[in-house]
Amino acid sequence: MTATSARTPQKPVVTDQAAAVEFRRLRREFGPTVALDGLDLDVRPGELLALLGPSGCGKTTALRMLAGFEQPDAGQVLVDGEDVTRVPAHRRDAGMVFQSYSLFPHLDAVDNVAFGLRMRRVGAAERRSLAAELLDLVGLGDKGDRFPHQLSGGQQQRVALARALALRPRVLLLDEPLSALDAKVRLTLREEIRRLQQELGITTLFVTHDQEEALSMADRVAVMRAGRLEQCAPPAELYGRPATAFVAEFVGTMSRIPGQLHGTTVEVLGQRLPVDGAVPATPEVDVLVRPEAVHVTADEHGSARVVATAFLGAATRLSVRLANGVEVKADLPTHEAAVLGAGAAVRVSLPDRPVLVAER
Repeated sequence: MTATSARTPQKPVVTDQAAAVEFRRLRREFGPTVALDGLDLDVRPGELLALLGPSGCGKTTALRMLAGFEQPDAGQVLVDGEDVTRVPAHRRDAGMVFQSYSLFPHLDAVDNVAFGLRMRRVGAAERRSLAAELLDLVGLGDKGDRFPHQLSGGQQQRVALARALALRPRVLLLDEPLSALDAKVRLTLREEIRRLQQELGITTLFVTHDQEEALSMADRVAVMRAGRLEQCAPPAELYGRPATAFVAEFVGTMSRIPGQLHGTTVEVLGQRLPVDGAVPATPEVDVLVRPEAVHVTADEHGSARVVATAFLGAATRLSVRLANGVEVKADLPTHEAAVLGAGAAVRVSLPDRPVLVAER
């Protein structure tokens, strides 16, 4: 969608007030499976917060509890300080967009967007006017008479987004809305969702298992594991200063290099570096490092060997096997990596700064 393809309204057509959301010690069990295990999380008014984690970590369950589609076994859901835990879904002022679009096949785009307004007995002229305005806002102003089967997957998802916004929700909930789309459409639509969210200032929760999607779209990312919150932070902090080994390895690429603890420092690759964060009780640890933090230089006497290279554009990723057999990923500028083909002898080192360690 280009900048001229949608008319920007003089004022937001969706919401006049962004809501604060709080999850308070939410617990939900499905038989022997614990989906949420005391989840505590705050969502700030007007922010886009991504819930990120592997399948089964509880992120969709948390979203459905905010929507009112699931009830917790314990805990509370609050919106602007009001306990809405037992409030029916249709009274939550939350708009939800699903992965599967869930459009009505017998209704055209305008009527799909206007469906919720019709249920609220909004007059025909008013609801069609607002539906047309919202379709315009999502770049489909000329597709109002198309039926779902006449629209692409990306266009159907835009209609679903407009339908969710039609009821003027105070909170927008997106449950893996881009996972069924191809890569190019997914990239375009995530940029459009972010632009629209910022333009309207609506509090938004976005569930995804795609780390790139979360880091590129969100104001903050909440990483979940086994029904609990591991860390919630802005993308740069989450990537650069992960709070736990799980976050470090789930968000981005991470290599493990064996090290030996000495108090609050760790010996690794012949260096002594300070430990960042918690210090494990065992002296045998792994040092967790990002590819861009690994220094690789040609050295005919080096004990490490380049085993593979992958061209990434401006950078090239090297797979380097250390003398102990451990393989490490390293990102180098492509012009520097050009002389380090497979089999090259190299020396590997880390920058002189604190590192994250984990039990081996």
